[in-house]
Amino acid sequence: MMNVERPISISIPDAEEIDRPAASRILATLIEASPLAIVTFDPEGVVTMWNPAAERIFGWSENEALGSRLPFVPAEKQEEFLALRRRALLGEVFTEPELHRRRADGSPIVVSVSTSPLRRPDGTIYGIMSILMDVTDHKSAADEEVVRQLARKVREALDSAPQIREK
Repeated sequence: MMNVERPISISIPDAEEIDRPAASRILATLIEASPLAIVTFDPEGVVTMWNPAAERIFGWSENEALGSRLPFVPAEKQEEFLALRRRALLGEVFTEPELHRRRADGSPIVVSVSTSPLRRPDGTIYGIMSILMDVTDHKSAADEEVVRQLARKVREALDSAPQIREK
């Protein structure tokens, strides 16, 4: 029997159906439990959120990453990163299927990344969210689709819970 990939289906109740603390808990649980690295950073590239999967995949602890520039972008990839950051700050939502980065131990890693601007209720962009998957040893269209779908669901959750988007 052939294994058929099915799209991820996550039902998040409308904001009117649940209170804000419940929406915050749902989003926090999604981020904490994700097998994919979920990282947010400010317009300057300083890390503002680093989930457990980011720690596991890249090797930097949350304490090491928070408040610093994205540690996994090596010097030779800074120009590429700046171009991608500009796209997000202009409001673009995009997926890059293959970016070369570095782990804390210096070893190379290839990631697929889905990136989206983070917006205040008035629409202004205050940061960027990236969801990253290690594709060093395997790359498939199905994996990339999972990253895109999860990124869309996280964006929808953030939009339904605006009070947790800023600290």
